[in-house]
Formats: sequence, structure tokens, C-alpha cells
Amino acid sequence: MKELIYIVEDDEGMQEVYEGAFEENYETKIFENGKDFFDVFNVKKPDLVILDIMLPIMDGFTILTKIREVDEKTPVICVSAKSDEISFVKGLNKGADDYMAKPFSILELLARVKTNLRRAKLYITSADGFSIDNNVYKAFYNDKDLGLTIKEFKLLKILIGKAGVTVEREELFREVWGDDFMGETRTLDMHIAALREKIKQAGGKDCIVTVRGIGYRFENK
Repeated sequence: MKELIYIVEDDEGMQEVYEGAFEENYETKIFENGKDFFDVFNVKKPDLVILDIMLPIMDGFTILTKIREVDEKTPVICVSAKSDEISFVKGLNKGADDYMAKPFSILELLARVKTNLRRAKLYITSADGFSIDNNVYKAFYNDKDLGLTIKEFKLLKILIGKAGVTVEREELFREVWGDDFMGETRTLDMHIAALREKIKQAGGKDCIVTVRGIGYRFENK
């Protein structure tokens, strides 16, 4: 299945460049303005967004800000005729993953796209509707942010990473709280209970199994 790229670009010449560059290896959708883009983006997220900065009505920086309000994990490459350092820094500060100045070579474009897609995959683990995003320390269920604390995030990450295997309490304490943890041992159970409740609120099933006296296990029931 080809990876999906959304492109926001109003210049017909550039649209043809993108179509020619990506037609063999990627699926693309091209939008001429922010409204048309968000009509589709809010329904289905792509694997990557290429965003021109100089757009009418709603410029690329505004679109980028609105993207990051609802989605922190989809890679966004900003493209602009502005090659000055201020524009570059502004794009990165607003949440861009990369920034390219026009004109650019097709080979450079393809390399940047490949790198950002690979980086996104490297830091995102998916299983049974869950996705663990190590870039921002967030976990999602069917694209809904679970709103986990850092310790809850680490617990879920460990359990999903060892799905089907019982992870002992001692290992969970060591990985999440550190070797020197001296607190109440029920702390772990309380965090697991909170994690289960957040998964339930997001519409998920009870996938964390308690193995009494030993630890916990993630299972796809």
C-alpha cells in the first residue's frame, strides 16, 4: 500500500512537478487552499504533508499552526520561495519537521520525503488501534489522544512492546521509576488503573491483564 502525501500548493507548475515526482511510489492529493485541505485532513490523516507557505487567504504558517492544534505527529515539510533564515526558523518553531526553499531538485525533494517518513515510522509504534509516539511522548487509540502522564505513557509503551508476555512488577518499576524507587508498591497498580480508565474513555477495550503477584500483560482480546 502506497504512503499518502497531501500537498497544499496553488501554482499549477509546481503541482505538475509534485505529481511527476511522486506518481510512481506515493499516493498524492493536491489542494490549492487551506479550506479544501482541512475538509479532507479532518476526515483522513496522511502519512506526510507538503505545505507551501505563500498561499492566498490562509498562508502556510496559519495552516501549519492549525494542523499542530489537532495533530502533533504527521510530518510536515514547508516549502517556500523565501529562503531567509527568519522564515526557516519561523516554520520550525510552528511545528514543521523540515523546510525547503524554492527552487529545489526533485532528488532532494524525494530524499527529504523519504527521510521524514522513515523518521516518523521509527518513533511511532502501532498495535491493535494504539499508536505510541516517542516524538512527543503521547499515546493514541484510534487517533484519539489518551492524555497520558509520562509514567502512564512509559507503562503502556513497555506493555505494548512486549505484547503477549507478562512483564514483572520489578521490571516495570525499574524501567518507569528507576532503580532507586522506594515508594509504596501500590503506586504501580494505581497507575495501571488510571491507564485502563483512560483507554476505556477513549473507547478501547480492557487489554491489560493482571497476573497476580507477578505483573501485567498486554493482550489483544
